[in-house]
Amino acid sequence: TLINKYWFLSDDILDSKIYYPLEGYLYPDTYTFKPDATIDEIITKMLDNMNNKLTPYKDAIASSNYSVHQILTLSSIIELEAKTLGDRKGVSGVFANRLKDSWTLGSDVTSYYGVKKEMTDNITQDELNDCNSYNTRSSCVPSLPIGPICNPSIDAINAALNPTESNYYFFVADTNSKVYFSVTASDQLDVIATLKSQNMWYNY
Repeated sequence: TLINKYWFLSDDILDSKIYYPLEGYLYPDTYTFKPDATIDEIITKMLDNMNNKLTPYKDAIASSNYSVHQILTLSSIIELEAKTLGDRKGVSGVFANRLKDSWTLGSDVTSYYGVKKEMTDNITQDELNDCNSYNTRSSCVPSLPIGPICNPSIDAINAALNPTESNYYFFVADTNSKVYFSVTASDQLDVIATLKSQNMWYNY
């Protein structure tokens, strides 16, 4: 019923490998509801908000190389990987380069989501490399995950549609959420070493 009502919902959300069908589509915002509001009323209000936010980008999505589902999936990863719009566009540029050259995205936030853990939880090396439909650190997901891993903001959606062009393939963030970009893995290791020496390396 919802797929028939909203232009941005498709059969993609019905894939049995997706954990939560509406993940990524319930726009994150402050809402007011009556105490006796039904689940249908709550979901409808959130989807209506997503419709309002997403409709101005309808043409941009249609002219991109991705479906709405794929754009929201990419946006959800960008949402969790960076905080500012500039950094998000930079991260989007890294992902664009990796997708273009058939690299895995290598995103830790997808690893945590894949094993249903929060970023503040402890995670094992086996879990980081777990073969599930979300984990982009694993060769089991050679491109985008099966679906969104959070409900992205309009900034993240904007970033997904407008990546910063660069020759970067790597990025890391410090304890202040500032993102550093690198061309090579060796360059990134140098950045990490510097951050660690300055006590700016974030340990989960």
